[in-house]
Amino acid sequence: MTLVRASFVLSLVVACASGHYATVDPGHAAFVIPHHIAEGKGEGEDLPADAGPPQEQQLPAPPLPGSVPDPAPLALREQWQYALLYQGGEVTVEHVEKRTSPKPVTTLRHMGRFALELWIGHELVDRVRFDFPLIAAEETPATGRRPLHDAPSLGPHAIARISVLLPASPRATRLVLVDRASGKLQDLPWPPDREPSVAASVASPANPAAGTSPPPSPSSAKP
Repeated sequence: MTLVRASFVLSLVVACASGHYATVDPGHAAFVIPHHIAEGKGEGEDLPADAGPPQEQQLPAPPLPGSVPDPAPLALREQWQYALLYQGGEVTVEHVEKRTSPKPVTTLRHMGRFALELWIGHELVDRVRFDFPLIAAEETPATGRRPLHDAPSLGPHAIARISVLLPASPRATRLVLVDRASGKLQDLPWPPDREPSVAASVASPANPAAGTSPPPSPSSAKP
């Protein structure tokens, strides 16, 4: 007990030795003793040792084509008419032609296995659903062997064509062909009349004559 008192008195004497008189209020002197209570750098050193870094906010993944509801249909005078071919389970574009109507044409809403979707970033601008003749009523083809008494399927061997009218949206920057049954997505040029890229005209090993003019025929060659 005597040792504790001696330590307290010694600490008090040391603290007083560094003190000084100062005038706090006019006419009132005070004896100031410097002290340090609950000091820290304030840089998170008082946090628990197991506290990890702050969690970063994760942005939601962009929506996949065919997975969002239909937007409000567009009403435009300019339309693109797509001639599409279904053959061997694949869809290809045979021809595209621009049409201008006297009045705005509102995009129709139908049910269908296939769709042409216009996008800008993560926003679906418009969607046109459609089906090919002969395969519209068929179910999604299953993997593996077909049942013995299953009805014949025309899809794998069918050749069908259809014409689809798509609004010429100036906002859209991407066109996607969606097959809802197989989940296949196919990017198509948009707008369809854009100039081909320079890289497409560069000669390649598969087509070394690309980008060059054909040689003159023997009948046109001068002697």
